[in-house]
Order: sequence, then C-alpha cells, then structure tokens
Amino acid sequence: MNNQKKALLVALAVAGVSISGPMVKWSLSCGASPVMIAFGRMAISFLLLLVPALRSGELQAILRAPKKQVALACAAGLLLALHYTCWMTSLSFASTFVSTALVCTQPLFVATLSGVLLHEPIKREAVPGAVVAVVGAAAIGLLSMGGESGSLLGDALALIGAAFIAGHWLTSRAARRNLPALGFMTFVYGVTAVFLLLISPFAGGLAVTGESLYGIVVLAVACTLGGHALMTYLLGFVSADVVSFALLAEPIGAAVWALLLFHEKVTPPLMIGGMTVIVGLMLYTYGEMKAGKR
Repeated sequence: MNNQKKALLVALAVAGVSISGPMVKWSLSCGASPVMIAFGRMAISFLLLLVPALRSGELQAILRAPKKQVALACAAGLLLALHYTCWMTSLSFASTFVSTALVCTQPLFVATLSGVLLHEPIKREAVPGAVVAVVGAAAIGLLSMGGESGSLLGDALALIGAAFIAGHWLTSRAARRNLPALGFMTFVYGVTAVFLLLISPFAGGLAVTGESLYGIVVLAVACTLGGHALMTYLLGFVSADVVSFALLAEPIGAAVWALLLFHEKVTPPLMIGGMTVIVGLMLYTYGEMKAGKR
C-alpha cells in the first residue's frame, strides 16, 4: 500500500470516527434514548461482522479460549456498554466538541489505571502533556459551572465515559493476547449489546423512533466499521503512533460535523479549553513515544 493510499484511509477513518458525536446528537434529538443508540450501534456492528467471523472460524476460536480470557472479554463488553451509556448521555447536556474532547482524555485514565493495577507508572516525558490536558479539562469544568456550556453533569459523564473506555482497552489487552482480532471484536460487540439491554431499564429504556434509526445505522457503519475497525486494519500498514495522533483530530472533526449538520457553535472560551486538552494529549502521546524509543 503506497503512502498516499495510507494517508487517504487514515483520513477516512478519522472522518468516520469524528461523525460519532454528531450522529448521537441527531438520534437523541429524534427521540432515541442513549442506551438504545448504543445498543443499535453494537447490534448492527455485531450482525455485520458475524458471518465473516463464523466463516473464518475466528468466533469459534474465541468460544474455545480459556475461561479466564472469555471472562475478561465479557468484562471488556460490560465496560464498553457503560462507556457508551455515559458518553452518549453526556451529549444531552454538553456540546459535541466539549463532550468529545473530554472523552478523548481516556489515555490519561489508561495511564492512571496502569499505574495502580499493573504498576506501570506514567512515563516522565509524558507528565507535562498530562498536566496540560488536565488543566484544559478543569477549565472546561469551570466554564460549565459559569454557564458557558450545557452543564457540569455533561462534562462529568464524558469523563466517566473516558474512564470506562480506558478500563475497556486495558481489559481487552489482557483478554485478547493471542486471540484473532475479527473474532474478538465480534464477540465483544455482541456481549456489549447484551449488557446494554440489561442496563436499558435503568438508563431511559429502549426508546427509538424511525427517524433516529438513520443516525444509528450511520454510527454502526461509518463510525464503528468505517472508523474504529478501519483504524484497526490500518495498524497492519502504519504505526500505532500514527493512529494515536490521527485520532486526536476527532474532537475537531466532531465540531466541524456538528457545525455543518446542526449549526452548533463553540464559544471561544470553550474552544480554548478544548484545544488545551487536545494539545496536552498530543504532548502526552509524543512523550510516551519518546520514552518508548529510549
């Protein structure tokens, strides 16, 4: 694969991921509940991957894996369900840009959880970036208290969602090991959909409208398969560092989509706070890369 094609596919994947927040907002405005949006996204993604996973034998390989790995994969599905429930609910209270910028702080939660659970402390080179990102998140919180964004509740839910997705990635890393990617993704998406069904009575129920289904389908096809799954595929051709940096453009892409689709504007103070978070995450990622090459 030549470099131009790689760059184009990375850009397409970022565009797919970036439309996630606006599509959730669209579905919410059409009357769907956050948990139903998440359930529809996961259920459709699972069904689209099911036949290829079965034909390749990868899904069967997951089911034959040691019980500990299967249990960890189920835990990864539960954490993903909780992530979607919290983050998608946050979009009812916070702007798309703010919510997406805050949920993108998940690398900081990964570092914190790794330090506590795995005794892998944050790299010294990454500390300045982490501090800048935390300052940006705190600024957004203070602005929310002052009425600059939807509400402090939306910000808190986005950060809780970031913590859950961090737990999901750590659990997935422990569960996956030698398991095939397609089978693992299919299994986890299916488990996530089941957990969302169980959560639904406590999170607004499975409310859905015909109009909101368009957004849910876009989330499954463009965001999950055309975004996250495409990024996973590209890891075979580009480095994880390239993917990590590219995904930091998600809040900017989300803000652009929200402006084009809903005329949702971001106030200058919130834009500064969000950009501070993004710059901090860029510095953090660069510090992690630099430390890893020592």
